[in-house]
Amino acid sequence: MSELQISGPTTLVSSEPRFSGKRAAPVALHTCLVVSASPQRSQLFVRAAQQEHWATIVSRTADEAARQAARNRVHLAVVDLQYVPAAQEPAFRALVEQLAARDGPLVAVCGKPNDTLGEVWSRQLGVWMYLPGVDSESDVALLCGEARSIVEKLNGIANGKPREHAK
Repeated sequence: MSELQISGPTTLVSSEPRFSGKRAAPVALHTCLVVSASPQRSQLFVRAAQQEHWATIVSRTADEAARQAARNRVHLAVVDLQYVPAAQEPAFRALVEQLAARDGPLVAVCGKPNDTLGEVWSRQLGVWMYLPGVDSESDVALLCGEARSIVEKLNGIANGKPREHAK
């Protein structure tokens, strides 16, 4: 049998908690579904969402996005119709219709520039935001920040918390 060896009394250096001075980033409590056939555009939307502290799920096809939306609680869906291949466009449009009909997620559609009919179609569905001609220079993070604010307000109302009034 081995004996327990004690090297000496242990002293506590400081009883004060130490903080690094950096604030922890807010926890991503809300989920953003990014749907784009383009990997580069997916990255654009994911960076913007993560900058505003969204957890992200990325789908390259409408079918995969529908499965993800059914499996996860999605608070914001960003659907990129701007660069969707023509053969996939009907499926992406059906996805937008499905998401817009659900109770819960804010749906943002990124459409082609000057696509008036696409914008009217989106608005008739009740899409929260229609963005024509999004490119790498667009401030998509602003959209994600606004969506986060709306979702937090809606969650507060749904949980019975009183609304905060501007003073």
